[in-house]
Amino acid sequence: MIDTSVVGYSFFMYKEDTSSYPHYSLPKGYRFVFYKKGDEAHWADIIHSVGFFDSNEEALENFKKDFLGQELLPEDRMLFVVAPNGEYVATCSLWDGIYLGERKQRFHWLAVRDTHAGLGIARALMTRLMELYNELGFNGFVYIITSGRYYPAVALYLEYGFLPYVGETSPIDPSNVNFKEQNRISLETIEKKLAEYKKK
Repeated sequence: MIDTSVVGYSFFMYKEDTSSYPHYSLPKGYRFVFYKKGDEAHWADIIHSVGFFDSNEEALENFKKDFLGQELLPEDRMLFVVAPNGEYVATCSLWDGIYLGERKQRFHWLAVRDTHAGLGIARALMTRLMELYNELGFNGFVYIITSGRYYPAVALYLEYGFLPYVGETSPIDPSNVNFKEQNRISLETIEKKLAEYKKK
């Protein structure tokens, strides 16, 4: 869910205790699959459907930029959730990123179609991503880039033990001289929105 009334500054969350996390399963009939060639169309359609991009074409261009031509393979790192009818309904990837100058793992582009929201798919996907992280031999740190516009997702990340980053400078863009103020605004907005969200 995207709340466009909220300022969309990037907001960073991280988790250091990567061996401890909630365990959820997919609803009956749903299943996980890894990316295979051609699934970029499913990825773009899911990502576009939740409002990250204005069109599938724009989403596909971002897919090429983010996932192709790198040492990593989406076949090993990109997960989808497939519904009982065969529809691809959710996705997220475990991907490399540069965080405070070091190569770290991140959960990248988590999205669930609105038509399948509220079924626990995002929780199950987070559990599977944590399992994948550990299966690949990583340990001790994983991060997520989000924004105050996705405060329900922030609530999910908090449930999984992710913490807000409150450093002085952006962990991915040291040149952003406005980061501290932007992060303060994001944190205050998220806290307010989550309080309202929990009352619903």
